[in-house]
Amino acid sequence: MTVVPLSYQLCGWIPAWWRGTAGGDDLLELLGSQALARASELRASVTALTAYSPELGVGVLPGPKPATEAAVAAGQAVILHGGVGEPATLLIPAADGWEFVPAAPPRPVDLDLRQAAADFAEAVVIAEQELRSTGTSFDQPVAQMSVRPLPPGADAERKGVLVRAVRVWSAVAAVPPARRSPALADVVTASARAALAAYTEPVVSAPARSRRFA
Repeated sequence: MTVVPLSYQLCGWIPAWWRGTAGGDDLLELLGSQALARASELRASVTALTAYSPELGVGVLPGPKPATEAAVAAGQAVILHGGVGEPATLLIPAADGWEFVPAAPPRPVDLDLRQAAADFAEAVVIAEQELRSTGTSFDQPVAQMSVRPLPPGADAERKGVLVRAVRVWSAVAAVPPARRSPALADVVTASARAALAAYTEPVVSAPARSRRFA
C-alpha cells in the first residue's frame, strides 16, 4: 500500500514510456489496454503532465465544469498539457479503468524538484520544532508503505527526494486529520508536492519522439 496517488506515478511513467525507457507492459499495468491506446494517440500533442489531488492541495483544474466535476468526484487526475494556450486533456480514474476528458487550457507547470524538496525540508523542520516545544507525541502505528519505483533512468536526486517524502508522508498520514496541527498539515502538502516533483518527468520533444518511434 502506498500513500502516493496513481496519478502522480503516471506523471513519470507515461513520459518514460513515450521516451522509450519504460515498456508497454509497465503502462498496461497502470492504465489498462484502452487507456494505453488512447495515451499513445496523444503523445504527439502533449507537452507536460501534472497531477491534480484536491485533498493534498496539489494542482489546479483547468475546467470546463463537467471535466472539473469528474476530477473532483474521482479525487485525482492527470492533466495532459498541450502547447501554450492549447486545450488540455484530463486523465481521470473511472469504475472500469481510466477515461480521457477534454479540458480547457491549464495553468503553466510550476513544479521544480529542488524547490519542492527545499519546501518539504523546511516544513519538516518547523513541524519538528513544534512537536518538541509542545511535547506532543502520537501513538498511532505507522503502516508499512511501499512505493512504485521511479521509471528507469531516474537520477539519484529524484530517488532520494521520493524516498524521504514518502517516509515522512506515511508517518504524518498515520495521525488522524483532526489531530494534525497546521504545521503537520503543511508537512503532508509539502510531502505530496515533493513526491509529485520526483515522479514528474519532462515530456520528450516532438522531433525526438518522432525519431524514437519512427
